[in-house]
Amino acid sequence: MPGETADTIVRDFIEKDQGVIVYLSDDFGFTRALRNMVSRLIGLRGEVLMPFTTTEAAMRKCTELKDQDVPCVVFIERMINNRPSTDFIIWLGREFPQAKKIVLTWEATQETVAYFFELGVSRVLVKPASANNVIEELAEAISPPMEFKQQMDRCRELLENREYDAALEASDHILMVRPDSARGLAMRGDAFMGIGKVDNAVQAYMAAHEANPIFMAPLIKLAEAFREMEDERALAYLKQLDDISPLNPERKIDIAEEHLRKGEHEQAERYLDQGMKTAEKEVRSMVGDLTQRIVDAVSTVAPNLAVKYLNRVIETKRTLGRDDLVHFNRLGIILRGEGRWAEAVEVYRKAVTIAPEDPVIHYNMGLAHWEGNERMVAMGCFEKALSIDPQFYAGSVGAALNIGSLYMDLRYYEDAQPFFMHVLELDPKNEMARTKLAKARSLAETGHEPVVRKTASKSEDDRVLNLEGLPEPPKKKKKKKKRKPFTNLEI
Repeated sequence: MPGETADTIVRDFIEKDQGVIVYLSDDFGFTRALRNMVSRLIGLRGEVLMPFTTTEAAMRKCTELKDQDVPCVVFIERMINNRPSTDFIIWLGREFPQAKKIVLTWEATQETVAYFFELGVSRVLVKPASANNVIEELAEAISPPMEFKQQMDRCRELLENREYDAALEASDHILMVRPDSARGLAMRGDAFMGIGKVDNAVQAYMAAHEANPIFMAPLIKLAEAFREMEDERALAYLKQLDDISPLNPERKIDIAEEHLRKGEHEQAERYLDQGMKTAEKEVRSMVGDLTQRIVDAVSTVAPNLAVKYLNRVIETKRTLGRDDLVHFNRLGIILRGEGRWAEAVEVYRKAVTIAPEDPVIHYNMGLAHWEGNERMVAMGCFEKALSIDPQFYAGSVGAALNIGSLYMDLRYYEDAQPFFMHVLELDPKNEMARTKLAKARSLAETGHEPVVRKTASKSEDDRVLNLEGLPEPPKKKKKKKKRKPFTNLEI
């Protein structure tokens, strides 16, 4: 709206739209200054500025404002209690995307600003800032939509509703008004991608990138498109994005995955290290999920890397809790898969100190002992799990088979039977469980294994000996190495 001042825009936001300003900061001097400048320049009354010194309190207030559908602008200090506020910014973008975000910082590098914009921050304000500068930045964040912005919003809405043909037409209107609009070209690419015209989409994204080289959305879209096509150009665009915004730990994992796909493990490890280091410094809440993503990417092609990063997340955490049990469990499973059963046992022992009453930990530790041929110790672990929860294995064919099979190996035939029966309840066609149940019953009653004979057809001579029905000769102990992989249980 021509002629509107920054003061008018902010006043209308608060008085007409009933909007509020949330301020997350432990800088008490700037909090007072902000309150004074808003009150003096705009003449506001009432509690429109809500200051908080902890992210938890600010989260509660923002959730309340979202539930009440109150328009909101949130000022966020770059550092809160000597820690980056990135976790809060990510949370706010996910839980309250309508809120406008303004980051306040004493210094701003190109890398940090680029990452903030990736996270949906509207403005970055460098302190110390004059009263007029603060009000102008606030007005920029909440300025009412003009005609061009309305067209952009319309196109974005159509894309969100997957009305791609209409979005393509809307992008034409945007580019008629502003042919070099990088955002308009990027949305045109989204529309083409939606209707399956990948080549046209790539051309639109490239045009958007050429129109504004520091605008990251086209590069992100190009990287995604080329990754889906398994095109070598994906890696180049991902690295270009990393050069512009190196504080994004997830992108470093994207780059590592591309190197892994090409069999370049050393290059992959370098980016994995960078991703973990960035997350530990910048976004602590992301470390656990990032570790799981790394393990998913490397466990089959480079299990040693999976062990490395799981150990890292366990060892670097100040306080371990139940949420970390998934890391212990996956580490134990991977170590066992590598034949390192003794190391797996130690991992499970540490997990037991966190959750001593978790039956799954004891069960998986039992599998590790069994793989080390420590069968009595393994049974002790299984029975500990059963004492905690007698039905913990319920619903798992593999777990029930494992427990029953160990009882069989140790000649506890009657104890083995209920587990095989449970398998048959879940899977009536499971021949392994049926055979083992028959064997357990026979050995429990007579001490001899049953002889299973095939039913002969009418044309067959009943006097012919059925060799396939004869019991197999005892296997040598060393052949236990060929045992099928055990069924693990997830925590």
